[in-house]
Amino acid sequence: MVSLPGFLRPCRRRPHILLKRAFTLIELLVVIAIIAILAAILFPVFAQARESAKMTVCLSNLKQTTMATLMYMSDTEGAPPIGMNMEAGNKITFVHDRTAVYRKNADVLQCPSYPTGKGGQDYTGPATGSIAGSLLEAVRNRIGAGVSMQNNFRYNAYTWNWGVFGMLTVGTSLSPAGSPVSVPTRIPNPTNESKMEKISDTIMYTDGYFPRRYNSTEALSGWINWWYKWEIWPRHRAGMLLAYADGHAKFFRHNGIPDGGVVRDSCPGWPVATERYYNWTRHVPQAILNNCGITEGYPKTEKHFECVPHPNSSSGNGYTPNFGDINGVPGTCTADVNTGAVGN
Repeated sequence: MVSLPGFLRPCRRRPHILLKRAFTLIELLVVIAIIAILAAILFPVFAQARESAKMTVCLSNLKQTTMATLMYMSDTEGAPPIGMNMEAGNKITFVHDRTAVYRKNADVLQCPSYPTGKGGQDYTGPATGSIAGSLLEAVRNRIGAGVSMQNNFRYNAYTWNWGVFGMLTVGTSLSPAGSPVSVPTRIPNPTNESKMEKISDTIMYTDGYFPRRYNSTEALSGWINWWYKWEIWPRHRAGMLLAYADGHAKFFRHNGIPDGGVVRDSCPGWPVATERYYNWTRHVPQAILNNCGITEGYPKTEKHFECVPHPNSSSGNGYTPNFGDINGVPGTCTADVNTGAVGN
C-alpha cells in the first residue's frame, strides 16, 4: 500500500460535544424577582389606563347628555326639562325621558365604570318580565302597584341638579287609602336659563345613584319624591365627572368639587358665612361606614348605598344626603346645601 505524505492524509474529525448548561437556582430566582417587580409596577399602570379609557367614554356620554338637554332648552326658550314629574295616571317621567328625542340613544346615559357592569342603575327593569331589583320595584313598594315609568331608558349612571331641573308631583292620584304612603305635592320649578347668573358654574349632571330605600332593613322603599335622596358618587379614581350648564364637563376629586360660591346675602334664611351652593360632605360616622364595608369614606357599590341610613333623626331617616350636595344654582336663591359633615 502506498503511504501518502502527512499533509495529504485526510483529517480525522473528532465528534463535537455540545455542553448544555442549565440555569442555576439563584439565576432563576433573580429572573422571577425581576418579573414580579415589573408586574407590580405595570399592573397598576394598566389598571389606571383602563380606568382612564372608561372615564373618557363616560365623559363623552355625559357631554352628549348635557348637549341633548341644551338642545331641549333651545326649543323651550331656556326652560329645562323637569327633573322628575308624577303625571296624571301615576306615570313617572324623568329629565332623561324628556330629552330622549335629542340624543342618539339611551346608551349615552351609561358609564363603563359603573360597578354592576350594566352601565348604570336599573330604573325600570325589563319591558316584560320581572322588575326585581329595579328602582320601579322600590317605588311601587312604597306608593302602590299602579305606578309606571315612561320607559325611554332603563339604565342610568347620572344624577341631576334638582335646583336646575325641579320636581313636580302634583298629578298623582295615589293617596294613603290606596297606597302604603302618599306622595306629597312638591313644586320646585325648573330654573330658566335666563335666570342662571353663573352658567359656567352651574352643575347640571354628575355621577350618581338613587338609593332604593333608606337602609337595608327598611320595609318601605322608593323615596322617589325626595330629591335629597339622590346621591353623588365618586366612581372614577376617588372622583366624579361634573357637567355644567354651558356644556363643558370635567373631572374633580370627590372632596375638591367647586362650591359655586357663597349663597348670596339677600337670600332669606341662609347663614352666609357657612353656606355654599355645592359641596362634598359626608354626614355618616365612620363606624356606620365600617359596618357597611365602606373603608374609603365613600361607597363603591350599590349595596353600600343601600346599607347606609340617612342621618338627622333618631331612626336614621333624615333630610340630608349622605354624600355631597349639588342642588343649587349659583348666583340665585335656589340652594339646598347642608352642613354638619363628619369628614371627607
